[in-house]
Amino acid sequence: MKGSRWIGVFLVVGLMGTSAAAQDKAVEEAETVEREAIIEETSVGEAIAETAAPGWTYPKAYASRPLTMNKFMIRATFAVDTKRANINRSTGAQEASPLVSIDLGAAFSIFDNLEVGVSNYRLGSSPANAGQGMFPIVVSPIGSFGDMPLYVRYSFMRKDYVEMAADFVLLVPSWTNLAATFGLPVRIRARGPVTVDTGTEFVILSNGAGLNIELPVKATYNITPAGFIFGDSGFSFQNVARNLTGGSYFDTSLAFPVARNQVFMPLGIGGGYTHVIKNIVMIDVFARFGWNPFAYLNPPTGVNAIPAADSWVLSVGAIIHTSPVIHDGDLN
Repeated sequence: MKGSRWIGVFLVVGLMGTSAAAQDKAVEEAETVEREAIIEETSVGEAIAETAAPGWTYPKAYASRPLTMNKFMIRATFAVDTKRANINRSTGAQEASPLVSIDLGAAFSIFDNLEVGVSNYRLGSSPANAGQGMFPIVVSPIGSFGDMPLYVRYSFMRKDYVEMAADFVLLVPSWTNLAATFGLPVRIRARGPVTVDTGTEFVILSNGAGLNIELPVKATYNITPAGFIFGDSGFSFQNVARNLTGGSYFDTSLAFPVARNQVFMPLGIGGGYTHVIKNIVMIDVFARFGWNPFAYLNPPTGVNAIPAADSWVLSVGAIIHTSPVIHDGDLN
């Protein structure tokens, strides 16, 4: 009997130990599943970054995102853009007050590699122009409605470390002049948290038959999956071969009204923070300060000469992404 009691005790202790071990293993497996749901394969082809949310295979890190959104995603943009170099349309001299606009935009991804929108923001392209958007509201120096850029972007090459796309932008004028942009943005992923954006943009200016050629360069570094900083520069050729006779230079696509064949270098720095709400909405809050131009290669003369000290630009805003799950009816 005594031996039976000891056997019973050992059986109880053994069962308790087995139950505890099973519970620990279940917890570890749950943690592993949760982690795999967050670090799952992203839309750029490999698990190089934290995704926006479990089941939402769009990178949370700004530097890891593809040039086009995932299928059925929507992006809304809100920005307050300030441009110090603001020219009076009557006198041609610089205004005492800067140009300030509240620019609202929107974009929609039809497929993983095809995106359309009405917005002055496109990932990997030149910095957004003030006074452009789906609802570009100019508030200074006078109240007005800006210009509307309608764009289509097609990503035709997406590799692990490089991606290329083709842009077409039609600027519908309600404030300045008609323009069309043909662009080839290139996104190079140097490392997981580091991206270099470059490419070429050709902007055809209708009034006076001119051309802008933009060669942007931007480096973005994600300090964490949520926090990022960036710096941008490049070369800008503006009013190339534009007809001076009868040509209006008050284009929102120009840094400011300059003489023909101007070449200069812009410079900007900024950063932001990404936050995901309820696994269905991702918001980037950002700020950028810079100079456009920062340095001339052939400075203009007369009233069109704007020193770098008076060419600063400032943008503060938010970029809002929605998960495709909203459009698949899974929330009903």
